[in-house]
Amino acid sequence: MATFIINTVLLEKNRWEPGRVPTIKVSEWMKDFRRDGFSGVELWENHALKASEEETRQLKNAILPVDVFNSYAGFEDEKEQERKETAEMVRKLGASNVKFNIGADENKRDTYVKNVLEWKEQLPSGCMLLCECHSGTLMEDPQTAAQVFNEWGSNQFGAILHPFHAHTDLDSWFAHLGSTIVHAHVSLYADGAFQLLEEQPELVKERVRKLKKAGFDGTYSMEFTKGTALEREIPMMLYENALKDMDFLSTCLKEV
Repeated sequence: MATFIINTVLLEKNRWEPGRVPTIKVSEWMKDFRRDGFSGVELWENHALKASEEETRQLKNAILPVDVFNSYAGFEDEKEQERKETAEMVRKLGASNVKFNIGADENKRDTYVKNVLEWKEQLPSGCMLLCECHSGTLMEDPQTAAQVFNEWGSNQFGAILHPFHAHTDLDSWFAHLGSTIVHAHVSLYADGAFQLLEEQPELVKERVRKLKKAGFDGTYSMEFTKGTALEREIPMMLYENALKDMDFLSTCLKEV
């Protein structure tokens, strides 16, 4: 049975705004998350780093765990303090995984690799480091990503893919990374906008078949959905659309 978690960046309208100041308290959503079938949360960093001490305490003791801490700390040398603060919060919340991104500058590749390895030593020993293989970073290319994971050389690292983006070549990703792929960010981006999964049923079913063929048994994190990045976002509408996506994907995983 597939495991679904909710990515709280979905509900945060300030996710891309200057200062990225949070507008919601995730602790107030936890009962809804559990009621609707999520097993945990992928917590956007500022829902903790820029939250009150009381909110952080509530998150630590919540009825659902912080499965993944969604970090945007940089891996340039000058971003050391960001990495330190993130590691401290991961420890405080007891998160079992931390998501991260490296940069796009090929000339800084060795720096990124080195600083990620140093950061690993600041994290709890059992914490998995999940690198988002994201467009606009060095990890957008499967071959390069495989080389970087090889340089990290540890089974404490895993890869995050976006299997339902139109441009994602799952065959190539699994050929290069195989079982290193352990986490899926669920969103369907096509024709310049986020869409419901049910609006592109054949694409979703095709990708599900490929995920199954590759033996993927990782976690599905509901990241973005229809309504994301509109001028007037409504968190509850986004949440309801994420539930529609989860239901559609769950059905596909059972039937395809």
